[in-house]
Amino acid sequence: MLNKSHFWIGLFPLILGIITTLTIVVLLNFLPPKLPLFYSLPWGEGQLATRQQFFIIPASIFLITPLNLVISWQLHPSQIFLKKVLLISSTVVSFILTVALIKIVLMFI
Repeated sequence: MLNKSHFWIGLFPLILGIITTLTIVVLLNFLPPKLPLFYSLPWGEGQLATRQQFFIIPASIFLITPLNLVISWQLHPSQIFLKKVLLISSTVVSFILTVALIKIVLMFI
């Protein structure tokens, strides 16, 4: 059984997902029609995404976090280390995605 701090660590990524969604919704009209999102693609038009495609970031958070939580719930109680790794990885990934979104948005505001 995980304690109360593990509950908050598991809830934190979902809160970040809500914050990123609200940030996109509030700033949608202030952003240019095309924004850089796909940095792994070659430089140029291929890196650009529409404002609506920025919802990929919170969608990723909302997919990764519940998946990790469900996996951790299915593990045997003796596998506490793996449960902690899943919780922390969800938090780290959601934090990185939130920071990336904020950095991209701050370039254009």
